[in-house]
Amino acid sequence: MEQGKMILLPLDGSDISLKAVLPAKSIAVLLNMIVHILYVSDEELSREEVIKKAKIRKEDFPRCIISHKKGNPIEVIIEEAKLSEYVVMCTHGQGYDPDKISGSVATKVIENTSTPVLLVRPDIELPTQNNLWQTKNVLIPLNGCPCAAQALEPTMRILSKINAEIDLLHIPVSEQKKQAESGMFTVPYYEDHPQHEWPTWTKEFLRRFGPKLKNNFKVEFFVSTGDPAEHIINFSKEHNNDLIAIAWHGKLAPPHATILR
Repeated sequence: MEQGKMILLPLDGSDISLKAVLPAKSIAVLLNMIVHILYVSDEELSREEVIKKAKIRKEDFPRCIISHKKGNPIEVIIEEAKLSEYVVMCTHGQGYDPDKISGSVATKVIENTSTPVLLVRPDIELPTQNNLWQTKNVLIPLNGCPCAAQALEPTMRILSKINAEIDLLHIPVSEQKKQAESGMFTVPYYEDHPQHEWPTWTKEFLRRFGPKLKNNFKVEFFVSTGDPAEHIINFSKEHNNDLIAIAWHGKLAPPHATILR
């Protein structure tokens, strides 16, 4: 095993947290990685006791590492994430409150790690094929900022191994925010100008920000206007997207991360 080729799967012993097991196992199989199952508590536990408390079955994982760490769960997970390619975790764990978008641990983890995180809600039905999680229809919002395109690489590594449809959605930012980030490229202000060539703009936009497609993906490109969060949420419902891949800036509290929340 190469150092770092691991998927971190934090479990807290709750049935809710086990929702992340299937996606973690599936990504590991697709990308030939090892699942690092992490259980955090201040108890002195044997390996067998950790397995029992985390409610895991070793036979569910072709290759895995099981570790028990003491300390603050948030701090431990963030530190272990530095050695991982992905973190896969449920949005909630012990003390599940359906009225909250995520539990305190998941919230702090996504706010403080640069490792790609796959968040799995406990109330969703996961699409499966051959007993593995396999996303069927992925939504990738692109706002024309280089930082937003950074969500593509870790997502495409997974999608390159499966047959999934990809929806690319561009929602232009306001004129006031167009120069907020170097390298931003979005629709022209006079979008209905008779001389404007939409095919040319689309080709250039996808060249800059679209995924590098090596397989025969079915990709559709959409442009919309208005509030990004509202449109992305509505779009995902209308198109039955079962995975949204999006980059964000590390702040979850309002007014930030409206789409994620």
